[in-house]
Amino acid sequence: LFGKKKKQNMKPEEVLKTMESLRKTIEDIEKRSTLLQNKAQMELQNALQRKKQGDRAGALISLKRKKMYESEASKLEGSRMNIEQQLFAIEGASMNKNIFDSLKTGNQALKQVHGEIKIEDVDKLKDEMEEQQDLVQELNEAISQPIGFMSTVDEDDLLQELDEIEAQEYERDLIEAEPSQKAMIRPVVEQPTLEQQSKEQPQVLSNFAGPAPQQPAKAAGQNNELDELFNSMQM
Repeated sequence: LFGKKKKQNMKPEEVLKTMESLRKTIEDIEKRSTLLQNKAQMELQNALQRKKQGDRAGALISLKRKKMYESEASKLEGSRMNIEQQLFAIEGASMNKNIFDSLKTGNQALKQVHGEIKIEDVDKLKDEMEEQQDLVQELNEAISQPIGFMSTVDEDDLLQELDEIEAQEYERDLIEAEPSQKAMIRPVVEQPTLEQQSKEQPQVLSNFAGPAPQQPAKAAGQNNELDELFNSMQM
């Protein structure tokens, strides 16, 4: 009865409410600080105006009010900084709490899923899958085997037959191409050797010396033969 009561943990709704309250306080401080700074500026303008008018006492009062407003605004800024730090810490702690709760929930779900799976069942399923894969392989090999006439055909014989047909085609192409190749072959002109050129050189020089003199005797003999042939034809 006289012992200390245990502290109850704040509910998530209460934490959110506290954070909203801190944010509202920061906004109120900003408004109050802005108002005080504006008043300080107004008092400064009043002090300058009264100084120009020669009201020295009034200028001092305005300056004192300015200092008071600035001091109050500075205090508010310090309080605002403290509240912002506290809000930042609460937000970080709340985020860490959410992360921890998420990890805890995920871990529980993982345990539940793993609790429904046994390692023996996994090994058994794996063996059954391997057996099914072997069966599929055997079925594919059986289905792909040739049947009927195709099962008696020797592939080596077919390849040999294909080589023979290819050789025959090659020989036929050579025979058909022979005449055209002969037509394209040009006679080879033998080039004279140096010795032949030296022997023919005087004859070539003699040809350049001038045309050979005509032989009138030979021409006369040919005319006599023509006359005799003409006379024999008349007889």
